[in-house]
Amino acid sequence: MKKTLAWSVTTVAALALSVGTALPSQASPGPSSPSAKYLNAKSNVSAKDQATIDRIMKRLPANWETRRDNVLKKHNIEASPVQDVLKAKVANVINPGDYECGPTKLDAYVDSILKDVDPGNLFLLSILGALDFPTYDSLIYGTSKGADYQLPAAYKAPLTTTFGYAQRFWDVRLNDVQLMAMHGSMITDPVRVARMVTLFYGLEGQDAIDMANDIISVVKGDAGLQNGENPIFTLNAFAFSAVGETDPVFKNLKDKMIFGDGILAALKGIGLNQVGPKAVLGHEMSHHVQYEDNLFDSDLTGPEATRRTELMADAFGTYFVTHKKGLGLGPNQVLQAQQSFYDVGDCQFDSSGHHGTPNQRRAASAWGAAVVAASNNPNKVLPSMSLDKKFEKVLPQLVAPDAPTSVKAYMSVAK
Repeated sequence: MKKTLAWSVTTVAALALSVGTALPSQASPGPSSPSAKYLNAKSNVSAKDQATIDRIMKRLPANWETRRDNVLKKHNIEASPVQDVLKAKVANVINPGDYECGPTKLDAYVDSILKDVDPGNLFLLSILGALDFPTYDSLIYGTSKGADYQLPAAYKAPLTTTFGYAQRFWDVRLNDVQLMAMHGSMITDPVRVARMVTLFYGLEGQDAIDMANDIISVVKGDAGLQNGENPIFTLNAFAFSAVGETDPVFKNLKDKMIFGDGILAALKGIGLNQVGPKAVLGHEMSHHVQYEDNLFDSDLTGPEATRRTELMADAFGTYFVTHKKGLGLGPNQVLQAQQSFYDVGDCQFDSSGHHGTPNQRRAASAWGAAVVAASNNPNKVLPSMSLDKKFEKVLPQLVAPDAPTSVKAYMSVAK
């Protein structure tokens, strides 16, 4: 099984966790556990909230961290940059000093949505895996017709239309992919949170319900989390396929494309509401093309492997949104599509979830648009494997430190 989290919380969120975290004083973690690192941290929460935190930590089984990690890793599900920073995973793949990689509009947006959230509560929810509860709830229990998994009304028509175009555009079978949403409001639903408690920690029955109610209490007690409506809970969109999965929880799940309310709110917040969601959908459907064509396999490993598949999806997605047989976006809209990818680039060079720097993502998008512009037949859609062959050839140029980011710069290599 492969699952891609193409959009996720940024380093800003992780940095916010370093200030005044909550003190799980009643826990008895081992010396290497994440919670043990913060036993001496300064608490910013009230005595009442601290009691809830202590109760949560006391309820957790001894192996809860292992179980949580198994859920997050066993099924090739990428960790968010928050988790990567917390665990300080290091892999010297490329030299960050060679690359221009500064804050984007999305970084500032994440800063803004976290400014009223207590860092201690955010940290607790992070180490518990609760920030991922809406993701797994939608992944495991969501259906395209389920009332709890419908796209927001303002986005349903344009995204559904774009989804249909994308299904018909590519030369692989995509009519079995389900389009749906995930909503942060699920984090205040005791039944749905209890299901996640069972999945993540192995607690069942009344124990799961009690733990769910405690987690909900933390969420409701923090005004900045907005009863789960804070975009931080759903700041991603992803493609999912259960190909090769053996775990009974996951192996029979349908192919899915899931949009979080948070990423839609973020795109609107940074001024990309018109084209951004369509560009994201094109990117995510490109991952399903990769599933069908088995394009995830390569000789690359670690961050470089993930960067390759993500930049390919950027390129394929832009090829779709600019092609006459796709969405046929005009030049100004193409620039917005490129900006959509630029603003979600990340600087997590040592992370296995590294998607490419902002400039690398813009370069991949520019190349995808150039392939359309350089074609002698505007009505011809390249077979996906032919497009991949072109992409593999140009990839070293796209990831070079001085790679250009304009469509014009790639016209000669796009033919």
